[in-house]
Amino acid sequence: MPTNLHKFMIAKPCLVCLLCMFYLVPRLFAQYDFRSWTTDNGLPQNLIRGVYQTPDGYLWIATLDGLARFDGVRFTTFSTGNTPGLLSNRLGMIGTPKGDLWINTENGDLMRYRGGRFETLGDRQGVARQLIRGLVGSSDGKVWILQQNVVLQWSDEEEKFTNITPKDMQLRFDALRWDRAGFWGQDKGTLYCFRNGVFASHKLPPGLARRPLWRVASDPEGNIWFETEDRLQYRISGDNPPVLMAGRDKSSTVSFRDPLGNSWTMQVDSRLDRWLEYSGAGAKKTIPLAVMYVDRQRNLWVGTEGRGLFQLQKRLIESYSTAQGLADKNVFPIFQDRSGVVWAGAWNTGLSRFQDGRFTNFTVADGLPSELVTALFEDRKGRLWIGTHGGLAIYQNGRFHPATTPTLPEHTLVQSILEDRNGTLWFGTWSGLVSYKDGTTRVYKKEDGLATDDIHVIIEDHSGDLWIGGYGGLTRFHNGEFTHWTTRDGLPADNIRALYEDSDGVIWIGTYDGGLGRYKDGRFTGYTTREGLFNNGVFQILEDRRGSFWISCNRGIYRVRKQELNEVAAGHRRFISSVPYGKADGLLNEECNGGLWPAGVKTREGELWFPTQEGIAVIAPDRLVEDPQPPPVIVETFLVDNFSAGREGPITVAPNKENIEIQYTTPSFIRPTQVQFRYMLEGLDRDWVEAGPRRTAYYSHVPPGHYKFRVVAANSDGVWSAEGEPLRITVLAPFYRTGWFQVLMALAAALMIVSAWRYRVAQLERAQVLHQAFSQQLIASQENERKRIAAELHDSIGQRLVVIKNLALFVLRPQRASGNGSETQTIQEISEEAALAIEETRQISYNLRPFQLDRLGLKKAIEAMIRSVSTASEIKFTSEIDDIDAVFAEELRINFYRIVQESLGNIMKHAQATKVNVTVIKTDQALILTITDNGRGFTPGETASPQPGKGGFGLTGMRERARLLGGQFKIQSAPSRGTTMSVEIPLKEPIHG
Repeated sequence: MPTNLHKFMIAKPCLVCLLCMFYLVPRLFAQYDFRSWTTDNGLPQNLIRGVYQTPDGYLWIATLDGLARFDGVRFTTFSTGNTPGLLSNRLGMIGTPKGDLWINTENGDLMRYRGGRFETLGDRQGVARQLIRGLVGSSDGKVWILQQNVVLQWSDEEEKFTNITPKDMQLRFDALRWDRAGFWGQDKGTLYCFRNGVFASHKLPPGLARRPLWRVASDPEGNIWFETEDRLQYRISGDNPPVLMAGRDKSSTVSFRDPLGNSWTMQVDSRLDRWLEYSGAGAKKTIPLAVMYVDRQRNLWVGTEGRGLFQLQKRLIESYSTAQGLADKNVFPIFQDRSGVVWAGAWNTGLSRFQDGRFTNFTVADGLPSELVTALFEDRKGRLWIGTHGGLAIYQNGRFHPATTPTLPEHTLVQSILEDRNGTLWFGTWSGLVSYKDGTTRVYKKEDGLATDDIHVIIEDHSGDLWIGGYGGLTRFHNGEFTHWTTRDGLPADNIRALYEDSDGVIWIGTYDGGLGRYKDGRFTGYTTREGLFNNGVFQILEDRRGSFWISCNRGIYRVRKQELNEVAAGHRRFISSVPYGKADGLLNEECNGGLWPAGVKTREGELWFPTQEGIAVIAPDRLVEDPQPPPVIVETFLVDNFSAGREGPITVAPNKENIEIQYTTPSFIRPTQVQFRYMLEGLDRDWVEAGPRRTAYYSHVPPGHYKFRVVAANSDGVWSAEGEPLRITVLAPFYRTGWFQVLMALAAALMIVSAWRYRVAQLERAQVLHQAFSQQLIASQENERKRIAAELHDSIGQRLVVIKNLALFVLRPQRASGNGSETQTIQEISEEAALAIEETRQISYNLRPFQLDRLGLKKAIEAMIRSVSTASEIKFTSEIDDIDAVFAEELRINFYRIVQESLGNIMKHAQATKVNVTVIKTDQALILTITDNGRGFTPGETASPQPGKGGFGLTGMRERARLLGGQFKIQSAPSRGTTMSVEIPLKEPIHG
């Protein structure tokens, strides 16, 4: 009894403090949102034995069925079935700032994960296999293990463990429970603890010295907890003696602070099992706590005993609805008066007042003209004006009464109320703008200069101007005059629901579905989803202390930075970043209300109150955890036709591979589903591909070549990462598309072309030779035939005609003597006709084969021809002909002769020339024939070839004969410029047929 009493006296003050704390703590609780992961959504197992974030941003989770790597969206599991070097799936883990993961297994092995590889430590590192019973570390990277009953410390310099256990401390050690804090042992009434590299001893009171301790733990505040064999819990704080915390099979409740300074309540059950309490969704909840960890984005992670992994965050949005005492869940205008009381008008139930943490509701029974509230405002006298469907009311001195003034238009509805600095009250209605001062009421309409009669919002700017928005446009009232704007003047939309003036005098305009507008220095700037707004609805604009706008719409509430909006207006950037908030952040219903003013309010405490279809959403921007750091982007896997090709470049893709898949990510744990990606494959993509939240890039049928894959990401706050080192990719071409093969094919094609060309040239040459031989044979045959005909004409017909002539002359002489006139005349005619026939026969024979050519030679024959032509015409001929008789073979002379003959014939028939010059010049190299006339000329190629003369084929025949002689035929002529014909025949040796 004295012992128990002593224990009670020791514990009593602490218990009183703890009980007081227990009852006070719930008042301090903030609402928490949590996300959880179990085997149902990717975690390999629900018992967590370690959580650590490596420098690359990944969160690693050790479980009793493998190791998981988490990027905020998806898990990658490492197990003995898919990971070389991993010895077991039942693992514990710690991490170091260098990025190493130290892993111990249930069967006593120790591993280290470094540089993407798992390695088992053994004798070389001073570790005995299958004898490791504990693993702990410190924030500065120190690592200790419990090997059998000794404590070993890792040395980075020596790359091994060394024994640091005092020689006089020969006892059995076990691992401390809770967060791998260290090791403990008991000997002769003393509790020994090893924590943070230091051995410490705690003398146990006599009543505990002889009791074996079953379990010992160390909490985050450095207290030692232990449980005895009879299941009593004690706690040691500093050098104080143990304090009984819980009796047999009882639990204790304590408060502690996490590394972020948040206060928590923890229950400690028998076996020293911990349960973390938190308030969520209006109820107290508990989690079986195994591990607590804070990442670099200041997210709190809780690994549990059997319930998976939790991420706890203070709830950014608190919601008030009928469950919290609100008159109706469908709320429209919200207003805070000068005393700090918040008023909320319900759609169909009345008015709610929030004061001292609780709601008070008012209805028609309390004096409201109608239960449908449409506008709220407090004037300088402290009177609360309430617009309703039944008219205006005033709340003053705790009572409601109808407003007798001003006199509003009949059947109208007040949608906004304002009192300006001059004391004039303004009422926006759906029938115009109403002013009231000193008993005078005035109604303004569109004909007075308003943009619309349907007024939804009125504000006063720093200079005293009124800005009036409604369904029809925007109006400013300045010095008694109205100026209005619509979409024709640059307004983003005409259905205005919200107006706000910032500290720089900029007017911001919210529309129902046309986005956000900005008015400054006479210029409008519009922002829609094209520029990055989350939604084109802007029902209310509230600015927090950090310079961000919070905007309500039909799909929730979103946040944009005012600085980014101004930069877009200045042309310094093209897009803005919006951060949306919805049910996951605490909204009961994402559809916000607007159109009745004020559609939300910023309170004096800095809270932002928005009306929704399911109550009021209250945002505390100061609780917002922003992520200003650019997110790291990591390429996780490179797949080619669904097979991994590694993740680090350069990567080579074999020929004829169809599909490339690149999986990338950025470890981010603040709204990770809102992370945005864009990527580009340089060499293929012309611009960045906007991938949104998708974490895979797909490419099909990538042509062979060298590429660079780049990917960047923006976190949920719109902060973009810098362009890191690109992943270099080489797509190999199949052999038939390689350079060497193409060169070989080009050479082969060139060889084939050359061969084909040579074959064709040879073919053409053979054809030309055959053609030339045929032409030569044809011409020779023609000339031979002409020669034969000429000979027969001369020798046969010619001789017979001579005989006839001579006979006629013989007969004629006697007839002349006898004087027979008629017979004489007949015979005379026969003689003359025979003479003419003889002359024509000789001329035909000459044309067919000039006899001079055979009798006198080529030169004389040409000269005779020139004399003959000159005699038969009025053309004056000059000539210079070298001796060319020996130049040509006998059978070819006729061709040269015919060329001259044809040319002179053409001149006589067509040229109308008066002068002709014929030269035949023979040199050592060539024989050159030139015939020039001063005739009318012609255009070669346009004028048909002159009609062939007797015995020839015109220009074509002349050209063909020149070719048969091995020469080149040329003709130069122009209208009225005469004609020059030339044939140049090379003379290497006499030309033979």
